[in-house]
Amino acid sequence: MIVFWSADPETTSGSYGAQEGTVRRKWLKNKDLGIKVVHVDPFYNSSCQFLPGKWFAPKPTTSVAMAMAIAYVWMDEGLYDKEYVKTHTEGFDKWKAYITGEEDGVPKSPEWQESETGIPAKDVRALAREWGSKRVYLAPGGWGNGHGGACRNQTGIQWARVMVCLIAMQGLGKPGVNMGNLQWGAPLDFNFYFPGYADGGMSGDLEGTALPVELYQRMPQLPTMNTTFQRIPRIFVP
Repeated sequence: MIVFWSADPETTSGSYGAQEGTVRRKWLKNKDLGIKVVHVDPFYNSSCQFLPGKWFAPKPTTSVAMAMAIAYVWMDEGLYDKEYVKTHTEGFDKWKAYITGEEDGVPKSPEWQESETGIPAKDVRALAREWGSKRVYLAPGGWGNGHGGACRNQTGIQWARVMVCLIAMQGLGKPGVNMGNLQWGAPLDFNFYFPGYADGGMSGDLEGTALPVELYQRMPQLPTMNTTFQRIPRIFVP
């Protein structure tokens, strides 16, 4: 399952406006894959239309309440990776005390969030249970790093933090459990560099390249560069 939270990748594409991510996301429309899609956004955005699925529309600025209610269900019903939380996180007990109401007497339950978000408690509880029983990819905000509308309000920083808490509770990095955006093209291996015709040819030399700063940052590669100035005619490059 994939949860797009305050994310509209069909509108907010790569930083240079490319749409290669659309092709990858189109695979999700293949029902034979069996990948369910969930959208959490006050607006029925372009991605909701392109990738039909369950749409939750919390009132603007209330996503934090909904997220905490999901965490509450996981804690209450044991639907989280306890071993991962024990070995890979810090401060969980203190946060749990806040979510369950032990700290302030206010359990952050689905019923509590209903008055905040406008989303029925039964729907949030159902989402939490399904999420907690499946391998889920969380796609929060633009570019998958907190640029969504949910992050642009007075409580936005708390939304960004609770997104990290949710994916941590499910064991970030396990097969099928990850956090990103599904927004750009295919994943890049930055350990490998294959220069194009505008980058100084196959040598990738600093004098002829169009990316001197980029190459300079790749310090381990510098000793392996060909120091002889080279170029490859454009016609020879696919």
